Amino acid sequence: METIFDHNVTGVEIELLNSFIPSRVIRNKEKYMVNVDLDKSNADLFHLYILRGESIKAEQYLNKIKDPKYKYILSSF
Repeated sequence: METIFDHNVTGVEIELLNSFIPSRVIRNKEKYMVNVDLDKSNADLFHLYILRGESIKAEQYLNKIKDPKYKYILSSF
């Protein structure tokens, strides 16, 4: 599974990603991998590329999300 850690996420970006997801906290790759599923990983990649100002790449990850409700909520960004 592809994750934010495969995309050279920075400490600052992790802090910003944590603000998107108040119910969970990203600390390190090992703990992240225990609690993430494919849709959450793609959502985090979507958010990461939104933060980086790369909307086309962000949309590619949004389109990989299978849960229609989750995808709909994220599409409001």
